[in-house]
Amino acid sequence: MEGTGQLRISLLGPCAASSAGTPLDLGGPRQRAVLAVLVLGRGEIVPVERLTESVWGDRTPADPAGAVQAYVSHLRRRLQPGSAARRRSAVIVSGGRGYAVRLPPDAVDVWQFEQLLDRAATTDDAVTAAELLAEALALWRGPPLAEWADEPWAEPEIARLAELRAVARERLVAAKLALGESALLVADLEAMVAEEPLREERWRLLVLALYRAHRQADALGALRRARATLADELGVDPGPALRSLEQQVLEQSPALAAPVRPTPALAGPGQDGPAPAVPEDLLDRDRELAALRGAFDDLAAGEPRLLLIEGPAGIGKTRLLTEARRLAAERSFRVLTARGSQLEKAFAFGAVRQLFDACLSTPDRRGELLAGAAHSARTVFGPVPGESPDGSFAVLHGLYWLAVNLTASGPVLLAVDDLQWCDSASLRWLAYLARRLDAVPVLVVGTVRTGEQHADEELLTELSLEPAAVTVRPEALSPEATAELVGRRLGEPVSPLFALACQRTTSGNPLLLRQLLRAMEADGVRPDAAHADTVVAIGSRAVSSMVLMRVRRLAGAAPAAARAAAVLGDGAALPVVAALAELPETDTAAALAGLARAEIVRDQQPLAFTHPLVREAVYRSLPAAERALMHERAARLLRAAGASDEQVAAHLLLAPVRGDEATVEVLRGAARTAADRGAPDSAVTYLRRALDELPAGPLRCALLTELGLLESLIDGAAGTEHLLQAYELHCDDPERDPRGRADIAVAIARTQVFASPPGVATAFARQAAEALPADLDDHRQALLAIELTSGYMHALDPARWRRPMPEPHGEGHGAQMLAAALAYDVTIEGADRERAVRLARCALAGDRLWAVDHGLFWVIAAIIRMLADDDLGDFWARARAEAHARGSLFAVLSTNLWQGFWHWRRGELAEAGSCLDNALDESRMWGGAGIVPPFAHAFLIGVHLDRGDLAAARAAADAAGTGPGPGDGGRLLQHAVARVLTAEGHHERALAVLDAVPTPVPVPNPVWNPWRSTAALALRGLDRTGEAIALAEEEAGLLRRWGAPSHLGATLRLLGELRGAEGLPELREAVALLASTSAVVDLARARCALGARPEVPGREAVPLLRSAVEDAHAAGALGIRDRARAALQARGCPDAVHREDVRSPTATDRRITELAAAGRGVREIAQQLFLTPGTVQAVLERVSADGLKSSSSPSGDRRSLTLGRTP
Repeated sequence: MEGTGQLRISLLGPCAASSAGTPLDLGGPRQRAVLAVLVLGRGEIVPVERLTESVWGDRTPADPAGAVQAYVSHLRRRLQPGSAARRRSAVIVSGGRGYAVRLPPDAVDVWQFEQLLDRAATTDDAVTAAELLAEALALWRGPPLAEWADEPWAEPEIARLAELRAVARERLVAAKLALGESALLVADLEAMVAEEPLREERWRLLVLALYRAHRQADALGALRRARATLADELGVDPGPALRSLEQQVLEQSPALAAPVRPTPALAGPGQDGPAPAVPEDLLDRDRELAALRGAFDDLAAGEPRLLLIEGPAGIGKTRLLTEARRLAAERSFRVLTARGSQLEKAFAFGAVRQLFDACLSTPDRRGELLAGAAHSARTVFGPVPGESPDGSFAVLHGLYWLAVNLTASGPVLLAVDDLQWCDSASLRWLAYLARRLDAVPVLVVGTVRTGEQHADEELLTELSLEPAAVTVRPEALSPEATAELVGRRLGEPVSPLFALACQRTTSGNPLLLRQLLRAMEADGVRPDAAHADTVVAIGSRAVSSMVLMRVRRLAGAAPAAARAAAVLGDGAALPVVAALAELPETDTAAALAGLARAEIVRDQQPLAFTHPLVREAVYRSLPAAERALMHERAARLLRAAGASDEQVAAHLLLAPVRGDEATVEVLRGAARTAADRGAPDSAVTYLRRALDELPAGPLRCALLTELGLLESLIDGAAGTEHLLQAYELHCDDPERDPRGRADIAVAIARTQVFASPPGVATAFARQAAEALPADLDDHRQALLAIELTSGYMHALDPARWRRPMPEPHGEGHGAQMLAAALAYDVTIEGADRERAVRLARCALAGDRLWAVDHGLFWVIAAIIRMLADDDLGDFWARARAEAHARGSLFAVLSTNLWQGFWHWRRGELAEAGSCLDNALDESRMWGGAGIVPPFAHAFLIGVHLDRGDLAAARAAADAAGTGPGPGDGGRLLQHAVARVLTAEGHHERALAVLDAVPTPVPVPNPVWNPWRSTAALALRGLDRTGEAIALAEEEAGLLRRWGAPSHLGATLRLLGELRGAEGLPELREAVALLASTSAVVDLARARCALGARPEVPGREAVPLLRSAVEDAHAAGALGIRDRARAALQARGCPDAVHREDVRSPTATDRRITELAAAGRGVREIAQQLFLTPGTVQAVLERVSADGLKSSSSPSGDRRSLTLGRTP
């Protein structure tokens, strides 16, 4: 086609043509329209009728064919200006009743664009595809057919070409993703999504780019945005591609990984591979990287770790955490991240929500992960309609199981930056998790800033002391590493003197070094010896000064935007930053871009500062008063934007106090949310601030009550103080509801029993009971119960509290409390066991007391039944489940204390020790007047003595402190200390301890005051056997009156031993009595004592001793076992236990095995028994390995056990 070789026609932008690069004049609009219509025919004949309709529409000329022919003739001359007239039909040809444009494909940009797209679609090579698509998109110079945008003939083509361009852009991004350019594409994809938010393919590519850039949380956030956009705009759910991608992201599917380009082998056959590569920006960190890799190796070997990276600000903790995330991604871990924030310190479970929110983004996934025992964690992630919130311990347990459920698809890394700023509830959960990591494929890596005081120092210390914890402390950079970093930033060569000056000026702190280098780079400083003094001059400024200097150097809105962002904290939205800075959004966006270039903030969304120190420098540059006012404005802006109460409250905590009821309501709302999530400490923070807002007024009483009741769960003394203030306000206002005052009075008195000095609860309960109106009789019964019980517990002078008490009446909680108190009173007297049991059962009827009593009266009733040998069945299992569900710390510690006592009495020594240790830990957390520790120490000493571990018993006695404590606990502790002294041979000292025990309240019943048998043991050691026998006989007489066989049997065994050969009747009676009870250790002790007597014939003695050996061995009472074994050997009989290495099953072991035999799986058993899956699995494997089959103990008692192999 002569004259067409260099002709180019363009429609992808303004309609134009050129020949050999020279623009051609195409004439007027209609003439250009004729050309455009012909070009769009793509070489096919376009009929004159169509051309006429397209160009003229309804205004058809009188001679349409002639008009079209005229335009075609003009176009021929213009498109082929140098051709003879007879050859001008080479470009626009005639055919039938129409015309067509005939040119090579590359002569028309629309045709070339489509051809390049086709070629790109047929290649499997990402490089080639990217090149072809980039070439195709470069053809576009603007909107296609723009001058005919409103013409009906052009609209379909414009839409088609626009769609092709959109597809081309998406395919180009996909090709670049395949080439590993993920991080670089995120910004472009965000812009593309913003242009056309309804194109699912763009959302898919954005999610994939974020995921491959190791930003899983952001990827899931993009998926949530896509879901919301499609629902809001179209009313539809995401399509299959997005849904499938979401599932793959949640599962961290290997299919999402970027294709890896082949690299040359680094080690030949038979050679060791290279050492792991050290990232270029991690200098002097070989030891720390080895610790990181070691933690991953330990997890692979079945030993999960809690890795804490500790150090001062700027030392590189966050960079090491990033490296941990990279290592986890390499190993196909699911990586969950969170970052503590000073601003959100009170945000209940804020860090936990950062970790898990992304995993719970779909209803199906949420239902799957929060199933079973994890159900109680649902309130952390939003309100659950129709359900009352669980308490804090239930939530901790639920979150633990959420983490366990996540491991079903592979190991998990929990990466938490700035643990010191995480909320208390999240830290408490991490500690809870750390204690239960055994065999759970979870690696926890966290950073902690040192050198400062932190609000949760105890929790952080607790984390660091966990057995699974490993602490890494990055050291300062060496001069050599400093020189390398200087060279990278300022260029080579670097003078050693200059590098040394940098290292000394910054003390080798990487952040300070980067800030210093940034400042020197801006000033054009060269790294030579002549400028070493300049290093010192610039470096003398603190990091805050350098940051603020860079901010001031930025023009316009940057300083205001930086201050607003610092007040709002990381994650602030652009519109809120702009509003707080009082700037237009466009100016704010430009200012943030400048701050990003200056390395103040990160160039990413959501907004974040490059380092907490940088944010702190900007934040602290604001005067305190201005900061407070900006927080107040921020709270208003966030509330207007629909932010949650907790997000608004985070700023109100730092805002000025104005006496504003609206502020109080937001804070109360935040407190309710925190309490519903099982984080009473966060709720208390909000309510304390709300209390400051209202020094007086009708709402103050309600606030004080809410605050006091929540504080009583975690801080008894503070709770009592605020409840007393509420009570006084009630008393001062006769118009207030007396029932509300009575409710507060009961709560105060009950808390005072444990949180106030002796006598306070007793006096308050009596006074409050006397002030009640006649119709509040159930409240009066509750207060009378507290008065009676506290008098005993605090060992007060009976004249202060003893008075006639009415019988319980009614079905209320107060009646049940009084029943428990009276059962206690009857037990102390020791004369009517039947009545005591009846009253105690009444108190526990229907488990109703659990709803109102954290751990006093239902505990007392359970104790009475234990002291009376009344079978409690599964009471303690139910109590533990209820305590966890209600989330009361005191209820949990009460359960641990008295379940520990129950296990001890039953001879389940391992479980007893575990429960009592937990009770002591929880008591320290709860605080109070020290009522719990004496009991716990006393029982622990008994457990250690029964085990035969005198050293541990002595350590427990020393840990308990010196001197008698208050009430029952103090008395029982002194008895335990006396038994330790007796075992050590210090008999006189033991008697002196017993003599020093104060007894202002007589306690005749030996089940609760066994001083006689304790003294008898010391007297025997002093060869004062006659006195010992007299005391033992007196105690036995009192116990016969009471009638509990386990206690009587234990004392008869002692009496029989003291009488020697004449004591066989007492020993035989002791064995008979104890065989009917659950007191396994006492039974083994009695059997050993009887079987060891030479007067007992062998046919009777040997079975007794064999049973004693086996039962004592099973219980862990090794001293009794060894004495029984020695007695057997003295009779020339073999030992009943032949395998010293066999670990006898504990009560927990037996329960696990029973549940497994019933068909329960490992996770079901762990959830039911509040154990870890690893513990359950270990027990089942051990039982299977030991080969215990359908056996029962030779003693033939209730300890028979089936331990078959379980699937």
